[in-house]
Amino acid sequence: MGEKNGAVAFFDVDGTLVWHDMDKARTEGADAVFAEPHPTEAVYEAFRRMRAAGHRTLICTGRHLPFISDTLLALEPDGLIAGAGAYVRVGDEVVRNATIEDDLLLETARRFIDAGVDIAFEGGDCNLEVHPSGAPAAFAGSELAHDLAGVERSVARHHYCKFCVSGVTLEQLAGLRSFYEPHFTVCDLQYDTYEFSLRGVDKGSAIDVALARLGHGRADTIAFGDSENDLSMAGHVETFVAMGNALPNVKARADYVTDSAADDGVVTGLEHFGLI
Repeated sequence: MGEKNGAVAFFDVDGTLVWHDMDKARTEGADAVFAEPHPTEAVYEAFRRMRAAGHRTLICTGRHLPFISDTLLALEPDGLIAGAGAYVRVGDEVVRNATIEDDLLLETARRFIDAGVDIAFEGGDCNLEVHPSGAPAAFAGSELAHDLAGVERSVARHHYCKFCVSGVTLEQLAGLRSFYEPHFTVCDLQYDTYEFSLRGVDKGSAIDVALARLGHGRADTIAFGDSENDLSMAGHVETFVAMGNALPNVKARADYVTDSAADDGVVTGLEHFGLI
């Protein structure tokens, strides 16, 4: 793979490039674990070897820009897909920046608030946690609203591309399904979290945008992931790799299953395909 002009590789972050201590998250809070993810030295070295071999790397994550930490940027990727495909940057050029229209976002917030479900909207410059429960924000730096008036104040200043809910099941959201299904695709992110992205805006379509900007076809492309929002990548790259800790339906779709993120499965996969 990648012998002539170099391969292009896309990497999910949580559960792929980094492994999280969920016991710590439960005892110390999500911010203590997820705010500043740390790839291992073996992963940093793999990215250095990829660059030296003439391959290009792009982070491809559900995280939006406020959660792309310096520890991830230190991998020195050639591009960034964030917001589960809503935002695409190749080099220094932003080639996609999709957001939820204000009217749809406000109606979404109203319905989830009325249902008593806490949600978190994610955007390129801000995250908004909407907690009708009255709970405090889970992440430092997030804006916080407890009612629709608070959401309206935030939407007047920021744009958001997707939202997540945690600690509930899709069965518990059944009463909202007829509203959200026409507008959003729902993905299981593991960690008791579901992600709602605009229909047609996903990691797979973002890969197409990035490859077009790079002038690179589907040949010699590879992607690594573990959760349902990574499934869309499978049909847009030559080789899709599932982590050993991936959901069963992600493994079933994969061309190859590597080791767990806890065991540097990205490194194992890159070695398997001769990219490092």
